[in-house]
Amino acid sequence: MQSLKIQEEIKALKGLGQHLEEQLKLASVELGDFSDGDLALLDKCVHYYALSHIHEFNLNFMRDFYCAKKRDCIENRQTKVQQRIELQRIKSAIEEATRDVAVLERFMSAAEERLIPDIVVLQRNSQHLATKQALLDRQKTLKIPKDFNIESVIEKVNSLERR
Repeated sequence: MQSLKIQEEIKALKGLGQHLEEQLKLASVELGDFSDGDLALLDKCVHYYALSHIHEFNLNFMRDFYCAKKRDCIENRQTKVQQRIELQRIKSAIEEATRDVAVLERFMSAAEERLIPDIVVLQRNSQHLATKQALLDRQKTLKIPKDFNIESVIEKVNSLERR
């Protein structure tokens, strides 16, 4: 009795296999067209169909699955291309920034060479202030007559130069 059930089940499964192969041929799909990975995926699919006792193979599900996988593949390729473009843009920006840094470093080294230390600037400033104060003091001691006309002196110098 048990063996009769098993034989009937085997016969039903062979018939189902024949039926599925015919449906695949109608869709112009040969099992030899699939890669090993695809065949393993089909084996899993068949295993799940057997576990869920679904014996009717709907070709639309296979098309939907194929279209979804194809869309994912195209989206992945598009993402890769966009990421390559973005990577190239980033590399270009890095190269430009590197060039800018080199220019700025050269400018800094040239500016540091020309830089006058703070002590020297303070010394010069104090010297200038001292000189200014000395000149102001000398000017105060200088007695200029009230009737002195600088314009007349300039005219006399100019006339002497013309002669």
